[in-house]
Amino acid sequence: MRVYGFGGVGMVVEVLTDKITRSVADIRNVVKDCGAKLADPGSVTFRFRQARVVNIKVTDADKDQLLTVALDAGADDVLEPNFDDDDSEEEAERFYKIVTTSENYPVLLSKLQEEGLKFETDNGYELVPLNPIEVDDEAVELNKELVSNLLELDDVDAVYTDQK
Repeated sequence: MRVYGFGGVGMVVEVLTDKITRSVADIRNVVKDCGAKLADPGSVTFRFRQARVVNIKVTDADKDQLLTVALDAGADDVLEPNFDDDDSEEEAERFYKIVTTSENYPVLLSKLQEEGLKFETDNGYELVPLNPIEVDDEAVELNKELVSNLLELDDVDAVYTDQK
């Protein structure tokens, strides 16, 4: 399902269910209760591209090595971890996301292994925003609450946003 969040942010809600009518109703209720809007089909998805993503946990000492290896292996981007205002950097998980194409994915994994960098093996496809949108602090908090409420639903597998 597609949702318009706050500050013009688009969201794609990924659902795994055998009861689609129930899932749609649950999502619709959460969206309405939070004050957001359901989007028309196709009105949000064009803002994203499907990419292969590798999640890798590194220390500050390994960060430069990770960037060098990933970019040399043809990665499209390396996204730094987002920290909540409540988290100190020590408390937050320091997972970097390496974004690449399906064609380049095996090359990237091979290079990471050669360099001895450990990564999660359940990496897969994600929707990555083409042009992330920067919004004000109020919209950030409202979108965070909306995403959190959507993820609490049993049938919601993932929520992708184009918020920076």
